Amino acid sequence: MSDPADAKKEVDAGRIGEGVLEAMPAPVCVVDGEGLILYANSALATLCGGTRGDLLGKPAGLVLGVLPSGVRDSLFEALREKKRIKVAVTWDGEGKEPVLLDGEAFFFSLPGPGSPPAAGWTARVLPSSVPEAEVAAMAASRKKARELLSVVRHDILNQLTILIGFLQYSEDFVEDPQLREFLSKEEAAGQAIQALIEFTRDFQDMLVEDPRWIPVLPMIKSAMIMTDAGNVSIEPGVSTVEVFGSPLMKHVFVTLIKNALDHATGLTRITLTDERDGSDLLLVCEDDGPGIPAAERKALFDRGHGRNRGYSLWLSREILAITGGTLEENGREGSGARFEIRVPAGMWRCQKENQSP
Repeated sequence: MSDPADAKKEVDAGRIGEGVLEAMPAPVCVVDGEGLILYANSALATLCGGTRGDLLGKPAGLVLGVLPSGVRDSLFEALREKKRIKVAVTWDGEGKEPVLLDGEAFFFSLPGPGSPPAAGWTARVLPSSVPEAEVAAMAASRKKARELLSVVRHDILNQLTILIGFLQYSEDFVEDPQLREFLSKEEAAGQAIQALIEFTRDFQDMLVEDPRWIPVLPMIKSAMIMTDAGNVSIEPGVSTVEVFGSPLMKHVFVTLIKNALDHATGLTRITLTDERDGSDLLLVCEDDGPGIPAAERKALFDRGHGRNRGYSLWLSREILAITGGTLEENGREGSGARFEIRVPAGMWRCQKENQSP
């Protein structure tokens, strides 16, 4: 729900990571302060028996049913106080048994300049409300989805490997320069498809895993294990903080570390630290390499630029955007790269106190 004083009637889908929201199997919508739907993903449209266009501008109450007063009140309080508000509510579904929800409203900032302040509401169904058989069935369904994706991806990659191999072999029998150029371009296209399919391995869990509280230091150490640093020293100096984000957030740190290892000539050290910027948390990854040339910074996060056909840094931004986070590069050429992950207020907390400051 966005602040009625600042919200626009149309939301820039890019700012809220439309690609990520569209991929989610759960219904998602953004509602303005007047209760009108600004954005709805396809899962919600399917649930309501229509199209996304049918939902835009409609009163959320008519589409989603009447929100419990506790949900509405907590959303406005989160916007006003800029903090997390816990609330337990009973949701009476029409023609269904009441469901007890352990919910929480939270304040966050949508990524992108000029974005309005916003509040979201998330909840878990208390165990007593869901039969154990249903819980087991949902877990089995998610496991099966992962297995099927892995099998299909493996089979496609095998066929692509064969295709690329024959294209490379064919070049030895072709003397015509133009035909050799065609074969080379076909091989490059096959390798691009191969990279895209391999890339899906990194984000398939985004489709089946919900955001959760994640201790940052163990996450960074896990990311370090997934990289081959060689003689480069990686120094994690992060305090005991937790962030609310996608389980895929670990891959953001893997990407940042690998990016430095692959591209920073003469690199000897990578540091990962945290800083406070007002009520936001900054997670910083710095290296002592030559830095990123100013001419390359503009396209650094563009899809199709850099590693893995440019999906790693682009995907990292999309992962962080799920819970309102951002990723920027603010280093200076000649002084090393500096990537800053900004975690907005309400999306992080001190681990010991178990709450935001």
